[in-house]
Amino acid sequence: MNSSIFTFAVIPIIVLAVFISVRLLRRKVYKPEYEKNVQRPGKWERTILVIITVITFISILGATMGILARVTEMTLVFGGMALFFGLIILVLKRAYNTSYQKNEKYFILKTHNQEYKVFYENIIDWRPSYNEISVLDASRADGKYIRVNIKIFKPEILLRNIADMAFEEKLPTEDKNDPYKKAETIHYIANYGYGYLVEDYLKEIKDK
Repeated sequence: MNSSIFTFAVIPIIVLAVFISVRLLRRKVYKPEYEKNVQRPGKWERTILVIITVITFISILGATMGILARVTEMTLVFGGMALFFGLIILVLKRAYNTSYQKNEKYFILKTHNQEYKVFYENIIDWRPSYNEISVLDASRADGKYIRVNIKIFKPEILLRNIADMAFEEKLPTEDKNDPYKKAETIHYIANYGYGYLVEDYLKEIKDK
């Protein structure tokens, strides 16, 4: 097989297959670990980190071999893979250094050596993010949104409260088709596997 075809076609396909497989498995089997009422990233998150670390090591080895053999295509592809998976490792390590504690009134998020205590009643807005929901706490002077990972953790009380806020019309927007984020909120929650929390609202939206 031509080396250019291998490096520019086969290897990217392998990378994509690994990435998709990890995402599918994570969606099906991932669960947080519990220490009393505190949630932490589970064993699957550590397993992903190990897998990605091995792939990164292989990519660095491949890039090194490409440099020694003076094969430009091999060096570029393996070097790109090493950079790509290296960035994923940084993201996973940051995500792993977190914890989430919840009760009926508030949640406590510890991340990056910072702690956020947010009372649900103080939330005035939310924004979508990849695998996260960002909430705005009216009591915070900095006006920054606090990001809660909804794949690593199970913030069910938070998500249900936000759904209730939308239908209580406490989340006004400039969108004339969805002025209180009702549809956006419910679909976002359901699309991340929490549809069981908002079955009543899903039915209400479909009936309209």
